[in-house]
Amino acid sequence: MNIIPGPARARMPKNTLRNLDLNLMVVFEAIYAMGSSSAAAKHLNMSQPAVSNALARLRTAMDDPLFKRLPRGLEPTQKARRMIGPVREALKLLGGQVREDEIDFSTYERHFKIIIADPLEAVMIPGVLNRIDAKMPRVTLECISTFRTQFVEELQDGTVDLACTSFPPPTAQLVSEPIAPNDIVLVARRGHPAFGKPLTPDTYAGLKHIMLIGDLRARVEVEQSLRAKGVQRKAKHVVSKLWSFPPMIAETDLVGTLPRYFARHVQRYFDIEIHESPVPFAQNSTYMTWHVRNNEDPAHRWLREALMEAFRDTTAEKKRPRAMRT
Repeated sequence: MNIIPGPARARMPKNTLRNLDLNLMVVFEAIYAMGSSSAAAKHLNMSQPAVSNALARLRTAMDDPLFKRLPRGLEPTQKARRMIGPVREALKLLGGQVREDEIDFSTYERHFKIIIADPLEAVMIPGVLNRIDAKMPRVTLECISTFRTQFVEELQDGTVDLACTSFPPPTAQLVSEPIAPNDIVLVARRGHPAFGKPLTPDTYAGLKHIMLIGDLRARVEVEQSLRAKGVQRKAKHVVSKLWSFPPMIAETDLVGTLPRYFARHVQRYFDIEIHESPVPFAQNSTYMTWHVRNNEDPAHRWLREALMEAFRDTTAEKKRPRAMRT
């Protein structure tokens, strides 16, 4: 993307977006989206000094640093977070509302940020990436952990484009669509000696459980359901991500509780079995959530549809291609 040069200004009004060079807003949005001035320069086909100069002018105009340098990149200030939504709206309006048939997806460039649960990333994203390569090869994805408290604010200010979470945020500005029920099942290795007869809640509690670390475990409803039924299980092994469950379960006598869709997915690659839990868990769903301003955005809409299609395709009943244990 090329930026049309604008006239230099010795000083610009402070604390207002009025009268600012549109080029500065384009640079601001690119830095915000990329988290790096060098990545923004590459994205905009500009030199690094030109981007740095534009950011310096904008900082002077807004009387705010806008971005703080951290080891992982540039972090927006509170003022930048308040600005990004109006800036993106203004750029969209100035660019015109385009229809999908007016977009050349083969040359379309965009970087999408998605908040997504660990198991959903494994199930959905490979299929989405294949669809992107076929349809929009210049589009890139960035997946962010769901275990964060500010995701509603990030959806509202445009820091992230989409969230796949366990609960739909209660705000009229955000739109939610159910992806799948969070149906929880018990998973064990094939031939596990505890499953020769039906489990009771007591025998379930006495098994060797693999669990998430406490902070992550507290964010899901499994523990709440167990406590409500008076069942207290103990952790034999504690991990920080669900992807650690399958290999540990397949090679030991550990058991774990997982969403059914994720258990079915990893069962194709690990010699594990899915069992119904003797303890009923609270029923809820996983939702896809986005800001209402993106409802008619053609690329955003295409991405939402691609995510849902990838989930349906991946969770369809298929033969396991291989197993890591025989």
